[in-house]
Amino acid sequence: MSGGRYERQLSLSEIGVSGQARLGASSALVVGCGGLGSTLLFNLCGMGIGRIGFCDGDVVSESNLNRQFLHTPADIGRSKTQSAYEKLSAFAPELTLEPFDFFVSQQNAVSLVSGFDLVLLAVDSVPARMIVNNACVSKGIPLIDGGVNGFHGSLITYRPNRTSCLSCFYGETKPSKDPIISSFAPVVSVIASLEAQCAANIFLDLFNPTDGRLLLFDGLSMKTEFVSLSKNPHCPVCGSQH
Repeated sequence: MSGGRYERQLSLSEIGVSGQARLGASSALVVGCGGLGSTLLFNLCGMGIGRIGFCDGDVVSESNLNRQFLHTPADIGRSKTQSAYEKLSAFAPELTLEPFDFFVSQQNAVSLVSGFDLVLLAVDSVPARMIVNNACVSKGIPLIDGGVNGFHGSLITYRPNRTSCLSCFYGETKPSKDPIISSFAPVVSVIASLEAQCAANIFLDLFNPTDGRLLLFDGLSMKTEFVSLSKNPHCPVCGSQH
């Protein structure tokens, strides 16, 4: 990797040459190439994460363009992963990029997350969250989840054997169909950027404030708060972990 490209972060004492090497040797999978995924993927590339996978079976639509900065009007109707691959390859050609042009499912989730150091969720579906959560718990892979609803956003990190998982939080109630969720670009970008910072904290072995704690962000008031979530010893997904 070019030292010049990362000069401004190499000067940070928390990163330096050794930290940048750790970022370059790390791998991350992003599930979703939409609003959260757009900013998140650009941030991971900008940080210099050496191997980045991204999964999405959707195509670009006009209503995506207010917040999904990976895509342009010329991409409408095209695969989101292909559009993302083209933009990210041009932005950071030195990185290894792995597009997966399909939706995550119970059948492919475990094989999809396997081999990555970290998984980041950028989806608006509770069932999809639960599928990825279950796969990450089974493989012992950290998981970062971001969510947006209008001017409000949230963020939490699952750490294997240490914190509550998403099933502890959502419980067993899984809606059959997720409603259409309002999205405003600044809030989406804030939450996605915070997901990227959590990834950096994990890869650099820094304190990560969202480990087992739900960060709530209000875009209108610019306020944040944390809600600690206890691990459910009876959780059907992670309850057997100690």
